[in-house]
Amino acid sequence: MALGRTAKRWLLLLVGLPIVAVTLVVVADLIPDRYVTDRLVDAIAAGELDARPYTVGASGAQVDKFSECKRLTVGLGAPPGMGTVESAISSPTLGPCPTAIPKLLGWSNGEGLERSYDYFRYWNGSTVVLRPAVAAVGVTGTRVLAAAALALVIWAWASRVGRMIGRIAPTLFVAVLVLTTDAIDLPGALVHAIGMVVTFGAAAAVVWWLSADASPGTYAAAAFGAGAASQFFGDLTNPDASWAILIMSAAIVASVLPIRSAAARVAAAGVAWIAGYAWIWVSKWVVAAVVLGYDAVRSDVVDKAEERLGGDAEGYDDGLAAGLSGAWRVWIDQPLMPWALVGLVVVAIIVVIRRREAVSTWPYRLMLGSAAIIPPVWHLVLRNHTTVHSFFTYRSFAVAFGIILVAATARLASQPRGDELLDRTPGQNLVAEANRG
Repeated sequence: MALGRTAKRWLLLLVGLPIVAVTLVVVADLIPDRYVTDRLVDAIAAGELDARPYTVGASGAQVDKFSECKRLTVGLGAPPGMGTVESAISSPTLGPCPTAIPKLLGWSNGEGLERSYDYFRYWNGSTVVLRPAVAAVGVTGTRVLAAAALALVIWAWASRVGRMIGRIAPTLFVAVLVLTTDAIDLPGALVHAIGMVVTFGAAAAVVWWLSADASPGTYAAAAFGAGAASQFFGDLTNPDASWAILIMSAAIVASVLPIRSAAARVAAAGVAWIAGYAWIWVSKWVVAAVVLGYDAVRSDVVDKAEERLGGDAEGYDDGLAAGLSGAWRVWIDQPLMPWALVGLVVVAIIVVIRRREAVSTWPYRLMLGSAAIIPPVWHLVLRNHTTVHSFFTYRSFAVAFGIILVAATARLASQPRGDELLDRTPGQNLVAEANRG
């Protein structure tokens, strides 16, 4: 019976998630284009949008208007006669700001609106949020909603983690993001804000609702769904950071278990996250091939995959560590670096010295810190993407460093060394967590 339930769960995930994805993008595409274009033209008139591909935010970092315009205009400019399903799957877009803004201004003057190209290699799930939000409250209102959502999910994650392993660890993690990245500017580049909201939303769901003694399969299912959501909504904005934060969160939940049991659950979550990420992405290509034709999809996907994995980037070294070193340089050049980093390290060292916790907690700290390896490995593998987009891929270094701080400063009690913890009821595990936190 247990095997049957497991098979049904995975069948539901494998089949259900792509169906949900198709449904969401079709529903978003059903919103009349004029409701979106009117609001975008209003934003241009108000100076909220312009033809610059990048701007400088309050943090001094580069704000990615280039990607924002592409996602804000997905669904616009479809050829006459193209049906809703075909439009939703082919994802026509007016392109980046230098091309999108003139097209929108031309439309406001009575000209036709024509797509720049089809952008079907992504689900562009951010448009599921952007089209209805922009149509309802405009670009400025959408930025306000994004800022509120980002603050809410980070608070939800940090507050729960604080109850589980002490407030210092999540405080240091959030401080790294706020002080050494462009976190405060994310609502100015909506596609990045949405990606980070989904990242912390998934992590918050794990720490709030995943039971410590749930089976490895349950951990895997939760991580699979989180990986799929990251790919669908995140549009390749810091997926390695999303992966690492999710795995750290799963490790925090599992840290009340014996180390072998905890490690097995964390490993299951780690493998399942990337599987969910890959599965939902490939499902878009399958759906697109059915709707648009195999040859068109294959050439677009293969060419771009080869480029992102190792293609030359103009003006950059194309060596194996090019992406890693490029993103690193951007991070250490952030305005508050390195003083913020030094201050956070000093705080962490003081906490570690004062606590003098039992040696038995260090295997758990290594488990918590293991997720920090994900960003550098990701940067090595996708060196072209990391290099070309180093102005935002660098955030993953802050995430990796934050994970190390969490692993060092988490308040962990000495752990039982038998499987008796697995015999506890979920209620007893909650009591154990309360006593520990």
